[in-house]
Amino acid sequence: MANLIDYLKWRGDLSFDAVPFSEIDALVLCQLSYLDFEGLLEKESFTSSVTLSDLYSKFCQTLDYERRIDAGLMISKQSIDVFKLASESNRFGSVSVTGYEFILDPKKEEQFTAFTYLIKDKLSYVCYRGTDDTFVGWKEDFNLAIEDEVPAQADARRYLQTALKSLKGNFCVGGHSKGGNLAIYSVAKCPEKFLKRINLIYNFDGPGFTEKKIQSQEFYQIIPRIRSYYPQLSIVGMLFTHAGEYRVVESDPAGIMSHDPLKWHIMGAKFVTLKDFDKETIVISDSLNSWMKKMTPEQTEIFVDTLFDIIASTGAKTNTELEANGWLNSLKIANAIRRLDPELRHVVEDVLKELFAAIRSNVSWVRKHQKLDN
Repeated sequence: MANLIDYLKWRGDLSFDAVPFSEIDALVLCQLSYLDFEGLLEKESFTSSVTLSDLYSKFCQTLDYERRIDAGLMISKQSIDVFKLASESNRFGSVSVTGYEFILDPKKEEQFTAFTYLIKDKLSYVCYRGTDDTFVGWKEDFNLAIEDEVPAQADARRYLQTALKSLKGNFCVGGHSKGGNLAIYSVAKCPEKFLKRINLIYNFDGPGFTEKKIQSQEFYQIIPRIRSYYPQLSIVGMLFTHAGEYRVVESDPAGIMSHDPLKWHIMGAKFVTLKDFDKETIVISDSLNSWMKKMTPEQTEIFVDTLFDIIASTGAKTNTELEANGWLNSLKIANAIRRLDPELRHVVEDVLKELFAAIRSNVSWVRKHQKLDN
């Protein structure tokens, strides 16, 4: 089955004048956002830009090229292949990048990256990077369940309004993973005077929001513009409550790695869609969401802080570093848990027991109904 690379080979010769910008194009540009462009793009400026063709040439000449193409365990190593094909194509080669912004702030627990792609005259695409390999980024994802507005959401809101003030014409806004959440949030928080210039919001397997946010008027009014896509096994994307309808995309049977857009199936210029998620998705999402709803905000905050303190005890700052010394880090984590204050350890153990009990209950339900279906 075809994927993003096949799409670029098939559709790359056609300009956006010949065939309009689509959801597949939006996902291609989301995938490029995971590569490291530090030092290659002017920061926080909408007055200068560089084409993807020229940016690829600069990227290939960097002394730390091998490091730049490795975005971590959860990001496809084929991202550089997507970049190469896009930069060499008639469709994407002349697309310009502007407004680059990068923030990684452990103290604020923020990981944020944004780009604006100038697709053609009077059409720009604001794209937010999803969660990267850093634990700072992953903890910010957990903080979505605790804080009314995490730092990346605040910066996404500010960024979009700056882009709208700086550039003329209409916009699409999108992102993969946490980037999808930021895309929806930034538009929901946009002043009324700007909303008419935003055509569509692309959310690719991004986590949702609290029910309170979803039920607000600012979210309700943008629902018709949201286009959400999730792989058939979705864990990240099924967290929390979602705004509007969504489509389930057929993907490789890759477990949690179905989150990777290179695993998503494409036919022609469209995603291959299914009627519903895999049963595993329903089990896991129901378990996680019901577990989180049972916890008080105080319990959630204690659990999240403790979990990441335990991970920090290993000295690793990324998933890649944690995995590279798996056995040694497992011992460090076990020791860190044993050293917790008894009361705190009790809270963490109780929370984990609740989670595993919820999963077991849902798995039993699925197995029972699978037998009935047979």
